[in-house]
Amino acid sequence: MDKLWKYLHLLTVIFISVCCPLDVQAVELSSFSSDLNWHNLDVDGHRAAVFCIHTDKQGLVWAGTSQGLFLFDGAETHSILPGVQVFAIAEQAESLYLGTNRGLVRYCSTDGSVENLSTEKPVDIRCMTVSGCKLLLGCLDGLFSYDIDSKKFENIGQGLPHRSVYSLLIDSRGCLYAGTYNGLARYDVEKSCFYTVESPVLNRNNQSKFINSLLELPDQQTIYIGTGDGLYTYESGTEKWGSVEEVEKKGIKSLATDNAGNLLVGTHDGLYYMKPQESVLYKRDTREVGTPSGNQIWSVMTDDSGIIWIGHERGLSYASNSSYFKSVKISSIIHSGESNEFICIFRDSRGTLWLGGTNGILMLKSKDNVRWHHLGSVDGRQGDLCVRSVMEDSHGTIWLSTDGGIYRYDSKHDSFISFILTDPQEVRSSNWVYAIRQTGEDLWVGSFLGGVNRVALSKLSGNGGNVKSDFSFERGSFLANDNISNLVVDREERLWILLYGDNHLYCYDSRTGQQLSYDIFEIAGQSPSHICIDNNDRLWCAFKGGVLIYSQNAAPSIIRFPLSGSDESVLTMAAVDNGVWVSTMSNLWSLNGEDSIPNLIPVPQKGLTALWDDRQTGKVLAGWVDEVVEINKVPFDTASHLGKVRIVLDCSGGRVKNMQNLINRPEGLSIPYGGSVSLMVSSLFYTPDVIPHMEYRVVRQRSNVSNEDWVIMPEHSSMINLTGLGFGEYEIQIKEVGSPLSPAVIRLHVDKPYWLSWWAILIYLGIFSVIAGCIFWYLRHRAIRLAHEKERNEALANIRQKLDFLSNENHDLESRIEQLLKTREEMTAQMRLHAITDAKPVEAESPVEKQLSEIAQIVEENISNLELNGAFIGEKCNMSEKQLYRLLKKNLNVTPSEYIRNVRIQKAAMLLEQKYFTVSEVAYMVGFSAPSYFSKCFQDYFGVAPSSYRAEDAASSN
Repeated sequence: MDKLWKYLHLLTVIFISVCCPLDVQAVELSSFSSDLNWHNLDVDGHRAAVFCIHTDKQGLVWAGTSQGLFLFDGAETHSILPGVQVFAIAEQAESLYLGTNRGLVRYCSTDGSVENLSTEKPVDIRCMTVSGCKLLLGCLDGLFSYDIDSKKFENIGQGLPHRSVYSLLIDSRGCLYAGTYNGLARYDVEKSCFYTVESPVLNRNNQSKFINSLLELPDQQTIYIGTGDGLYTYESGTEKWGSVEEVEKKGIKSLATDNAGNLLVGTHDGLYYMKPQESVLYKRDTREVGTPSGNQIWSVMTDDSGIIWIGHERGLSYASNSSYFKSVKISSIIHSGESNEFICIFRDSRGTLWLGGTNGILMLKSKDNVRWHHLGSVDGRQGDLCVRSVMEDSHGTIWLSTDGGIYRYDSKHDSFISFILTDPQEVRSSNWVYAIRQTGEDLWVGSFLGGVNRVALSKLSGNGGNVKSDFSFERGSFLANDNISNLVVDREERLWILLYGDNHLYCYDSRTGQQLSYDIFEIAGQSPSHICIDNNDRLWCAFKGGVLIYSQNAAPSIIRFPLSGSDESVLTMAAVDNGVWVSTMSNLWSLNGEDSIPNLIPVPQKGLTALWDDRQTGKVLAGWVDEVVEINKVPFDTASHLGKVRIVLDCSGGRVKNMQNLINRPEGLSIPYGGSVSLMVSSLFYTPDVIPHMEYRVVRQRSNVSNEDWVIMPEHSSMINLTGLGFGEYEIQIKEVGSPLSPAVIRLHVDKPYWLSWWAILIYLGIFSVIAGCIFWYLRHRAIRLAHEKERNEALANIRQKLDFLSNENHDLESRIEQLLKTREEMTAQMRLHAITDAKPVEAESPVEKQLSEIAQIVEENISNLELNGAFIGEKCNMSEKQLYRLLKKNLNVTPSEYIRNVRIQKAAMLLEQKYFTVSEVAYMVGFSAPSYFSKCFQDYFGVAPSSYRAEDAASSN
């Protein structure tokens, strides 16, 4: 009977909710923040006053500062022209004209050249406007015109109330106004001079006459005049003057309107944003991050996309009413300095928004009805329990998973009731509860150290305390441990469970009791960290670097995140529309489950720790430390232009080389081999809260594109730096991560290295020819040498045979040979000094003769040795080569080599006279390596060839 009443009660609640829906008014987080959230920029890391801001025809933002001209691409600032003060910027054709403290300067955007157009005057240009083909220049020393075609200056400041001109305006009727240090002047075309516009309100004091800025409203009737003493209005048609009370006595420095026609007034004390209903002052507040970093607003501008830019003494600030993202600080909600790192976000059926985290939970019913519940204390003010999840059961009751058990919200008393759940044996307690889920009239509670417990809702209807569960998994029976990290339930009432320190995903069917487990590490190579059920009842399991999807009766599919160069450890995930969003340490990914392409959400990389698909507002809420980001997913899904790469510039040498867009240019870029290339990439989308995440890859032409990995560029970085590319043709492809749009393509040609140029190849051919010639010469002479060596060996063998034969001849032949060998003994003392050729000992008469005798003996003993030379003789005689040279040169007037050669020739002559040996054999006997060389030396010595010498000797004998 009790169960029947419960079902009747549930049906009644469902009937009432369908037939009589509650009038739910969901509070939006954006209602807690101001209209504009400012983002501040330094100009290239410098503290510089920004005097003017300009958006060129390509969409790039330029800032004229006290430190020079700077370019902002949406992520970084780049110094273009340092060292001058830039007060005004005008654009004509392909050039920017700069009004500086040094005069008029032209910057050519096509080649990056700079030309100083003011040789003498004018200088100190403080304002500038364009009139046809002329520039009108307001200077401290007058008003000048510059003809762009003729490049000539003309002084047109006759009749000005003061020579110092600080503002210029050409109104819708073509009238020229000049704001000077001493009042307002209008140009008389007929008289070609200025006259002072008399005013009853500008003559009060000198400050009211000092006109800093002029602006005509879109109604084309009213001109705003910003002075040092306030803001005034002037209607030229009726000559009617007025003043603006909101900025009375304020020093007005700049004026502009937003895209809706609302007035923006830059003063010395902040920016006034004047709307029909209200006027808001934006100025520096050290307690708030989203305020301008400076108060002296020198310049203000609104671009075509509605972004408001202001230049002040500390740099550049910009803001917009973004329709995509809205960041809300916790301080703007609770109006105090307390902190809370948000872990869970939930909106209940009544429209109440719950923000749980490390320091309790915030309950937002409306902008004026905000409660912060500090759990863990009696009064709800001093506790600091961490709230990990929020769940609403089928009866509309709110349940909290905390580090102090289960909490039930008592809406009647606006308080919480706590419960500590134990297992049926009352052994394990569920103190650190991580998840609560409902099946029927039961709650499933997953806790750290307490395991998974099931308890009937009726047991938790009391006033708190310890409650014994109805069912609990026995320790180690199904789950590997009791350390539950996450628990979800699908439509089939199956429980999906993750454990700390375990690689498995567990599934328990609460209807049938079936138990399954999946080894995630084996499938994905990583341990599981988070799970959730999407709106199509698919189970998503996240791991570091990707997710697994479990669908009905299908094998799990894997989606991996692109390489981003950052930590892709998962922090949280939530079902959004037909898929899930996954937050990692560095990025926020959107996955729809229908394809394998993760989309990178362009939010700041803050490591979001909580996600909630807020269907009542059509937005996704993302939380982290002391902040919640409201993401409008509807315009985000349709705004494909957010991350489109619109411009890529060449930044060779670390500086912007020129302003020509490189995207799809046929000629592309060309760099030398071993060189580098730097590219500045911009989507030209400056909405501060949108952070496009770009990726690129370098594809070599005629290569397999699928093998090239995309590289994600770091957040707030617009530069691509490439080095070490081999020679050839490349394509640099750039796009937003996950974008379906085709990437921007920049063609790149890398020259061949100098060692592969045509002249280098000619040198290589020449060197190769020389080397080949040397090798050929070496091989040829080696073959000749070997042939000579073979011939010599054969000749020496023949000589030995002949000597053996001669040793057996008669005594007369021996006597003749012996007599020949005794020739030296019969020489006189003078002959001993000049031609000692015999190795037999002689009676030397002096030390020199002894030395020469020793030398002769060495030569005689080694006469057939090819290694016989001056060094050989010196070593045998224990004297240096130089000493040997001096000895022979002084006494015989020959060098060692000449002496050896002469002895060999003389010895050869003696042997030839015997007629026992051929010319070749004689040559080898006396130590010549080749008969040809011997013949040459012999003829040089005797004047006849060896063969002729033998013939002559034979003839003389006859």
